[in-house]
Amino acid sequence: MKIEEGVAPTWEQVDLALRSIAERRAGLDAEEARWLREAELLQVWRPLGMVSIFDYMERVLGYAPHTAQERLRVARALAELHETEAALECGALSFSAVRELTRVVTPETEVAWIESATDKNLRQIEDLVACHKKGETPDEPGDPEIRDRVLRLVLKPEVYAALREARRVLEDEHGRRLDDSQLVAALANVVLGEPKDRAQTQLAVTVCEKCKQGWQTGAGASLPISAAAVERATCDAEHIGSIDAEKPERAHSDIPPAIRRMVWARDRGRCQVPGCRSTRGLDCHHLRHQEHGGGHEPSNLALVCSSCHIAHHEGRITIGGSPGAITVERSHVGVKRMAAHVEAKDALVALGWKRHTAAAAVDQAVAEQGNAPLEQIIRLALRHCWQPETFAPS
Repeated sequence: MKIEEGVAPTWEQVDLALRSIAERRAGLDAEEARWLREAELLQVWRPLGMVSIFDYMERVLGYAPHTAQERLRVARALAELHETEAALECGALSFSAVRELTRVVTPETEVAWIESATDKNLRQIEDLVACHKKGETPDEPGDPEIRDRVLRLVLKPEVYAALREARRVLEDEHGRRLDDSQLVAALANVVLGEPKDRAQTQLAVTVCEKCKQGWQTGAGASLPISAAAVERATCDAEHIGSIDAEKPERAHSDIPPAIRRMVWARDRGRCQVPGCRSTRGLDCHHLRHQEHGGGHEPSNLALVCSSCHIAHHEGRITIGGSPGAITVERSHVGVKRMAAHVEAKDALVALGWKRHTAAAAVDQAVAEQGNAPLEQIIRLALRHCWQPETFAPS
């Protein structure tokens, strides 16, 4: 359809034209994907004097490096995803939708994913795909630890320089390099303030009874959070009760304000992890976890910054000891231990137990045996799984 000079098209004609263009573009994207696979197979860039297929795609097709990588990734995936390729070719799905689906779709699950993605916009499809592993179906509960949120910032040079300087100051304060999440968390803590007589976190968490997934609300958006983030929040939280109740419940803190003020004064308002000197984003951390019998008495509490606290619950470091004599197990030891715990939980899930049941059993086994070999953790966890009053297989 062409726009005739001097004749204004109707909105129906404009809509029809744009839909037609979108369908043709999707068909071309599907065709390009097939030719990209052939180009890679024949290495067409070599006789043209180019160094790689990405060099070819940048020079000949005009793609930026990241775009070229994504286009080739999708083209490779579509070699096995015939239903998805057909949906792209006929315009039922756009390339952007297919790009997201190929992160999780397999030949066995693509029909279910295509049905779920149909008539959804790109943001909805991104939310649908997020937190799922490759091979999972769209109706399975997701894992928020699988996929991080990507934030793109466009800064003026002077603002970028200020951000670099802020990172340097915060890293000097913490005594180590901060990753992007730790940096933004530290900056957010400066803005949100530092309560000394009440909990660092006011907690209103929605938890799925089936998978124990948690969600946290920020500026109107409800986002899935990891199990480690839920554990860290419940360590030092002010509970406001169910947000679906007809009447609000009376808010309460697990740690009484008087004890929190005492711990804050005793620890001089500074993270107690050796080597960290942060005075921002401080939580009261239970040296012996509450699920392992630890209480809210001052002798079981220590101030730790948000970066150290989440690292502990993620298993990257282990914070223990007593106030004034904090011990920390760092680096590869904590990572290896966490990996062993994850493997043990996955083994129990593979045997048919629900994930939250497996996690509770492994945590109990670790509390009793500490840094034991993987096989020993699994055997002990199985004993806890077989306690009928506590656990039951799915």
